Amino acid sequence: MKIAIAGAGMSGAYLFRRLIDEGYKDIDLFDVKKTNSCGCRPCAWGFAPVAETFELIAKVTDPARFEMQRSDVISFDGVDVRSSNMLTMNKPALIREMIGHAEVKEGAIDPTKYDRVIDATGVSRAYLPPIKDDHIAQCTQYRVRSEQALGFWFRTSTVGYEWCFPLGGDEYHIGIGSLKSDVRSYRPSTDKDDRELSVKVQCKCHSSVRLTSPFFSQPFMKDNVVGIGESIGAVAPLASDGNLYAMQCGEMLMENWEDLDRYSEQVLKRYDWMRKERRGLEKLMEGRTPSLPEALTMRGHLKSVGVEIKTGQIIRLLRNMSR
Repeated sequence: MKIAIAGAGMSGAYLFRRLIDEGYKDIDLFDVKKTNSCGCRPCAWGFAPVAETFELIAKVTDPARFEMQRSDVISFDGVDVRSSNMLTMNKPALIREMIGHAEVKEGAIDPTKYDRVIDATGVSRAYLPPIKDDHIAQCTQYRVRSEQALGFWFRTSTVGYEWCFPLGGDEYHIGIGSLKSDVRSYRPSTDKDDRELSVKVQCKCHSSVRLTSPFFSQPFMKDNVVGIGESIGAVAPLASDGNLYAMQCGEMLMENWEDLDRYSEQVLKRYDWMRKERRGLEKLMEGRTPSLPEALTMRGHLKSVGVEIKTGQIIRLLRNMSR
């Protein structure tokens, strides 16, 4: 079988390595040229939950080699909550490891030359039909050095949030994402306690993320093309995390390689909670606060990744995002 994988990000690189390790030999890997310094966009350093993340990465390499820092406490709008299952990992290095010495080709793919084309192009969704009512948030992010300890925090903004992830030592990943605001001019200026920041910028990039959910990103297949990861909306609509789901999609496709209808069914079932979060996101875009069931869905998602946040705190966060 001749296979083309379009996109060498988290989902494409992971599936590429899994297929190679399973004995598939005729695979062409494609990606656009990355001009930012880390060679990965978006870099998205956060991974959770730890156990399943490590289990999946262990199928292709040693996950411990890429761990950067674990955090016991995360601040949400100035309120500290316990975190038992979240960490930062060196995603650019992990992707390079999964690709190995393989050639990454540039340019468009001719699907007629392959038995199967995997669309792992993220927000581009280059080889699948356009999505009606697609929700794409814009993000600006920095990797910085700071002499002051900045911690691990999130701060809500209009239909979005600002974040700071510790990367170990004096390095941090700071950024902002929003569905409504123009974030291109953003520069990190204050910490979680609203104190003025003094940081040394290592790199900066602008990217985007799909918050549409798999249910609203159908179809996943067209002719001999099948999508995985963000190209099919496998990103949490409210929390915006997607590294774990990129790998999960690859595993589900591997398990159902000969039955793509079954693959589609499994994706929709596994990520049905994203469909519910998407409803909450739409209310935020209308300036309304999501309902209690939608807030509980988000709380359940955060709990699954080890963030022990109370329902009242979730509702306050969502109210802030709706303003």
